[in-house]
Amino acid sequence: MTTKGSNEEHDASQAPPAQLLLALRDACALCSDDAQFAAMVRQQLQPVLPHGSLVAAIVRIGPQQLRLVHAIGVDHPAAAMAKLPRQLDLDDRPALKRWLDTREPQMLKMPCDAERVSALERREIDALGIRRLALHGRIDLGGIVGSCFSFCHLNEDISPSQTLEILRLVIPPLHEALMHAWRHERQVLRRPLAR
Repeated sequence: MTTKGSNEEHDASQAPPAQLLLALRDACALCSDDAQFAAMVRQQLQPVLPHGSLVAAIVRIGPQQLRLVHAIGVDHPAAAMAKLPRQLDLDDRPALKRWLDTREPQMLKMPCDAERVSALERREIDALGIRRLALHGRIDLGGIVGSCFSFCHLNEDISPSQTLEILRLVIPPLHEALMHAWRHERQVLRRPLAR
């Protein structure tokens, strides 16, 4: 027989330990470039939300499309990163559209959720052999710029409900870290060359 107390203990044991979340938050605050962002993902995010690869992007939001402003791939195939389109048509990206409309994390488990993706997305997912992925991000107050994180090859040992809860916890500090990294990269590109 299960009691209320034992259910609470079970739920608490599945939540990421507070010290892991604090370490992630602190590491995110220290990110100042793409390399530090990638190191933080591998060292602090991976224990909280185990996954195979991550694509983190800053996007400009239009009525029917997203324009990719900056992207970091962490353990994501270089060939796939090179093929990332600069313009993402939302008619071809139903998972992205659902996220924008609801501001809630999106999870997909293939092939069960094949009807929730477009033919284009299905080809991309199949080409990378992804079976479980999640998408979430944060949008600025004006609704013009946001961050978008695509977690590929999610660990199957973590339940969908737990994954969604973890995503809600980790996205705010990840967003800040990505924005810091992007600002740094922009400053580097604007610096005059030494003579």
